[in-house]
Amino acid sequence: MDCFSRLSDLQDQFWHLGTGQHIVVSNMSWNDDLSGMLPTSFGKKAKSAPKPQASASNDTDWDALRSFMPMSFGKQEKKKDTSTIFEKTKREDFQVEEASRKRQKHDDDGTKEALNNSEAMNNVSDSDDDSDDDSDDDDFEDGVEEEQELPISHEIRLKDHHRTVSALSLEPSGSRLISGSYDYDVKFWDFAGMDASYRPFRSIEPCGSHKIHDLHYSNSGDSFLIISGAARAKLFDRDGYEITEYAKGDPYIRDLRKTDGHISGLTSGAWHPYDRNTFITAAQDSTIRIWDVENKRKQKEVILYKSKERGGRAIVTTTAYSKDGKMIVGACQDGTLNVWSSTGPHVRPTHTLDNAHTVGTETSSAVFSMDNHTLVTRGGDDTVKVWDLRNFKKPVSVANDLATINPETNVIFSPDEKLILTGTAAKKGEGYGKLVMMDRNTLEVRRTMSITQASVVRVLWHSRINQIITGSADGNIGVYYSPNTSVRGAKLSVVREPKKRAVDDYEIDRPILTPHALPMFKEETARKTKRQMEKLRKDPIASRRPDMPMSGPGRGGRVGTNTQQAVIKSLSKDTTRDEDPREALLKYASMAEDDPQWVGSAYKKTQPKAVFQQEEEEEEEEE
Repeated sequence: MDCFSRLSDLQDQFWHLGTGQHIVVSNMSWNDDLSGMLPTSFGKKAKSAPKPQASASNDTDWDALRSFMPMSFGKQEKKKDTSTIFEKTKREDFQVEEASRKRQKHDDDGTKEALNNSEAMNNVSDSDDDSDDDSDDDDFEDGVEEEQELPISHEIRLKDHHRTVSALSLEPSGSRLISGSYDYDVKFWDFAGMDASYRPFRSIEPCGSHKIHDLHYSNSGDSFLIISGAARAKLFDRDGYEITEYAKGDPYIRDLRKTDGHISGLTSGAWHPYDRNTFITAAQDSTIRIWDVENKRKQKEVILYKSKERGGRAIVTTTAYSKDGKMIVGACQDGTLNVWSSTGPHVRPTHTLDNAHTVGTETSSAVFSMDNHTLVTRGGDDTVKVWDLRNFKKPVSVANDLATINPETNVIFSPDEKLILTGTAAKKGEGYGKLVMMDRNTLEVRRTMSITQASVVRVLWHSRINQIITGSADGNIGVYYSPNTSVRGAKLSVVREPKKRAVDDYEIDRPILTPHALPMFKEETARKTKRQMEKLRKDPIASRRPDMPMSGPGRGGRVGTNTQQAVIKSLSKDTTRDEDPREALLKYASMAEDDPQWVGSAYKKTQPKAVFQQEEEEEEEEE
C-alpha cells in the first residue's frame, strides 16, 4: 500500500506540471532547470542591445585572440617605403644645387634681417626698401617654385643600346616607350611591367642595316611609324609586328611627281594631328609625300620642292604638321624654310624664306606651337630660332652657340609652352652633353642640365606623365621625373624590385676548363724529333690512323692499285640489262619455298600453285 500511495502522489505532482505550479522532487526546482534548457522563443532572435558594462579583461582577451587569427588569406605583400626608394634615384647635382640654394636663401635672410635692424635703429623710413625686398622675395620664391615644378629632381638610366639613340616616342598614355638607334634596333620599354633592372621587353631590327631616324606613335597608340635610312616607310603594331611596308618609287622616272613613292632614303615623318589614317614622310629626293595608311602601293599627294641651286633639288631634312593639321612645314639643306597648305595646291609654298639657316647645314627639327603661327626650328648651324608666320621675313628671337652634330637633334615645347627644350652636342669623353631649357619668347636660357659625356640628341616631355626623356650619343636613355609632380611612368619601375635570380638563371662568363686542361694535370712527355714523329705516324697502332689506299705496286702483303685500274673498273660494262628478269626471279624460287620469310605457314594452304609456261623451243626439240 505504501508503494502504491507514493506512486499516485508522484503522478499527481507530474499532472500539475502543466498548470505552472511548483513541483519539488528530491529538493529540486523543476521549473528553473527546464527554463534553462528549453528555448524561450522560436524563430529569428532580435539583436539585443549591448550591455553598458563591459569588462576590460574580456576585451583584452579578445584582442589577444584576434592577433593570432589571420586577417586575410594568400601571400601578404610587404609594405614599401617609396620615399626611401625614390631618394636613391635623386640626381647628385640636384642635391648640390638644392643645398646651395638653401644656403643662399639663408644668407639672404640674414642679410635682410641685419639691414632691417640697422634701419630701425637709425629711424630711417624704409617703405620703398621694404617693397623692393618683398618683390625680391617674391621673385626668389617664384624661381624656386618654377624649379620645383620641373620634373628633373630624380632620374633613371635605360642602358641597352650601344650606339646613338636617334629616335624616341612615347605612347599617348605614357605607359610604353620605344627607342631607335644607329645600331639598327628598335627597343620596347614598358614602365608598368619593367622592374628596377630597367630592361626592354622586346628588341627588333625592322629595317635591316638601315639606321633609325624617327619613330612616331599614332594618335590612338595602336601602331607606330618607322622612318629609317631606307626609301620605304614601315608601319608596325604596338607589340612590334610589321603591318605594312609602303612602296618605293622608280628611280628611272625623272618627274618625281609620277613615282609611286620615295626613291631615296627617308629623313623625317609625322602623323596628322586629327586624321589617324594620314601621315607624311620627307626624303633626300627633295619631296614630301602624304600617305594613306590603307594604301601601301602609292602616296595620296606629292609636294615637290624645287631648289634655286644647280640641279633643282635639295634634301628635305625635316617636316611636321601644324597643330590644327592645316599646314605642313619643310626645311631643306639649302637653308630654306617652306610652309605648304596640307589640302593643296602644292605647286608652290604659301610661306617661304631663303637663308633661314646656313646653307649646307641640316635643319634637324621644326615644331609648331598650339597657336599655329609660331614655329621653332633647330638648325645645323648651332642655332635655335623662333618664327612668326604673320611676319616671316626674320626670326622673332635667336639662340646661338648650341652645338649640334647629329642630324636627328630635335627641339620641343614644354607642355605649357613656356619653355623650349633642346640638346647640345659634346665630343665623346670631352665635356658633357646638356639639356637646355629656354624662355619661349626671348630664348633666354633658364636652366641647363649636364646629361652624359656625349651629345644629347633626342628630347621628349610627355604632358600626361610629366616626365622628360633624353637620348644620348653613347646609347643611354635618361628618364627624369619628380616624385611630387610626375604620374606613373618611371615611378612604377623604380619601386618594383628586380626578380631574384634562380640557380638556372646564372651564366658563367669565364671560360670552362676541363680538369686535364689545367697545367697541374698535364702529362710530361719527352720531346720527340721529326724522324720519331714520322715513324709513329706510320705505325697504325701508335697513330690510330686507318690505312690509306696504296698507289703503285703492292708491298707488305697489300695489293697496290693505280689510276689506270680505277678508270678501267669504272668503265666496265654493266650486264644487269642483259639478264633475263624471269630467270633472275626464278633462281630464288627454291630458296623462298624452303625458307619462307614473307608468307607464314598459316597461309601456305591457301596460296595458289604457280604454273610456269615452258618455252616453245624445248617442246619442238622433244618432238
